[in-house]
Amino acid sequence: MSNKQLITNVGIGLAAASAGMLARKTLQKSWEKVTNEPAPKDKGSENTDLKEAVTWAVVSGIGAGIARMAVQYVIDKRQSK
Repeated sequence: MSNKQLITNVGIGLAAASAGMLARKTLQKSWEKVTNEPAPKDKGSENTDLKEAVTWAVVSGIGAGIARMAVQYVIDKRQSK
């Protein structure tokens, strides 16, 4: 693997990870607006309802995954041109 390919792959990975983190932060803010409560942080806490924890896990996982996939898709499209 050449240095250019390595740098490109690292850049793609960083962009995808950043997109996932940004999506999660955005989802946290949206969760707070909708529920008027902060997003669950400690799923094992006695203060966190199981339904709420599972809902948050699903929503945040899907949101972050879609963001990472979208970044990867855009980068792949640009590289194929």
